[in-house]
Amino acid sequence: MPAQPDGHLLYLSRADVSALGIEALELVNEVAACFSAKAEGHARSTSTLSIPMSAGARFVAKGGVIGSPPNCAIKWFGYFPANAKLGIPDYHPLLIVSEATKGMPLAVIDGTWISEVRTAAISAFAARHLANAQSASIGFVACGAQAYAHLELFRQLFPLVRIHAYSRRKETAEKFCTHATEVGLRAELCDTPRPVVEHSEIIITSVPHTAQPTHQLGGDWMSPGAFASMVDRGNSWDRASLSCIDTVITDDLALSGPQGEGGINFEPKRLAGDLGDVSLGRVQYSSHGRAAIIFSGAGIVDAAIGALVYQRARATGKGVLLPL
Repeated sequence: MPAQPDGHLLYLSRADVSALGIEALELVNEVAACFSAKAEGHARSTSTLSIPMSAGARFVAKGGVIGSPPNCAIKWFGYFPANAKLGIPDYHPLLIVSEATKGMPLAVIDGTWISEVRTAAISAFAARHLANAQSASIGFVACGAQAYAHLELFRQLFPLVRIHAYSRRKETAEKFCTHATEVGLRAELCDTPRPVVEHSEIIITSVPHTAQPTHQLGGDWMSPGAFASMVDRGNSWDRASLSCIDTVITDDLALSGPQGEGGINFEPKRLAGDLGDVSLGRVQYSSHGRAAIIFSGAGIVDAAIGALVYQRARATGKGVLLPL
């Protein structure tokens, strides 16, 4: 990889990032390496910084230090839920990457693609360990950007044949089902979320933060051996019913555990571990039992994938060099 000129940083747009051609398996392997490194003390994450604004809006920063040589990356975004009424995104992240030996800035990266795929990659890494490897069905409660990102990744890693989909806006679910059929899957549009949970071997719930928590899904609806990824911090699930799930992990116990700040809809003391424990083989589970991961939003993954994106861009000449 050519050295970056002194006194310059690299800017990568969303189009630049998407054009890098990073494969699904690369992302999942990057997540695995990231959490293994953190569990072994070779990577560090930071507490999330949140700056509250009016009307539920806030600015957020999260990230970590990872790699050899080490890089530090921070994801920075404003979350403004009222933007939906204006027809503009409520969330648009940027990643800032610096080298971690002298502290020099390396890159500013549009974080939209990274934010979409990092979540799906975390789900896929957990599913690779906790879901049935022969799972043929996947279900989605909420059919927005996360549903598309998860479907794209999971259909490359599992022998999927059909999907079940539910969204509060029927037209959103219909559009997603059409997309699923276009990529060769059978699709069933569900009028309520219960059939999605009952009939799917893998379940993805990604109800947006802008929605009021519904706590309507039942852990007891899951079939034996099913796996759920609760991207929405479990806010679409009935908390009491989650006791029916045999093994529940999280992405990062430092955020979700008893001393954490992750705000998950689950009793932290009941967590069986986090993805670091999974990567080191410390989580025990039965292939016949129900399993789930509940997200807290670990910034270390943004740092890891951000570093991967930066390195690939430098190797392939993508992006624009800007003077400091």
